[in-house]
Amino acid sequence: MRHASLSIFAAAALALAAPVAADAASVMGQWLSPDGLAKARVESCGAGVCGTIVWLKRPTDPATGRPVIDTHNPDPAQRARPIVGMKFLSGFRPDGDNRWTGGHIYDPKSGKTYDSKLSLDGKGDLKLEGCVGPFCQAQIWTPAG
Repeated sequence: MRHASLSIFAAAALALAAPVAADAASVMGQWLSPDGLAKARVESCGAGVCGTIVWLKRPTDPATGRPVIDTHNPDPAQRARPIVGMKFLSGFRPDGDNRWTGGHIYDPKSGKTYDSKLSLDGKGDLKLEGCVGPFCQAQIWTPAG
């Protein structure tokens, strides 16, 4: 009887863990920004997910002929880092079906970091929300395929 109880417990634990793993897998991959000017890769980072900019439509600064860099970063030591390869989503943890919260999004256009949340909509698009207090602004990113 004890062996049967352990088997039932193991099966129940796997059933409860499977939706979180499936949710995380559904957000993994490459996403195209709403304006089509950037692609990001969302991947596993510890127990959560993070995102890195992997492509820019205009990766070279026309004034310098060099890669576009993080000129608006509030930390002067970070201003010379290239945008491509930069982590801009961090700290997201699963929070129910197709939702991740507790993260941050860094906007290299302004140099600001916002509290953020991620979710997948019914069409399979990624909704990124940057928040200041209770007010959030959303962007819809599409699968980059």
